[in-house]
Amino acid sequence: MPKVTFEVPVELRKNMSKHKDVKWDSIVSDALWNYSKKIELLDNLAIHGKMTDEDAAALNRSVKKALASRYKS
Repeated sequence: MPKVTFEVPVELRKNMSKHKDVKWDSIVSDALWNYSKKIELLDNLAIHGKMTDEDAAALNRSVKKALASRYKS
């Protein structure tokens, strides 16, 4: 399996060093797989999807309404 190197902030590295029992490589690998699958889904939607301006406006209203309801005091 190929290796990939990441740069992380010093504070994150300190926290990771405190928990040597955690399999950080597995966590990173899982996160990358999940994100990759989301991007692939979006790519497929963009290629095969046919969203109209009206669809986009309706989705926009729906998202804003849901967020307003969720964060309403």
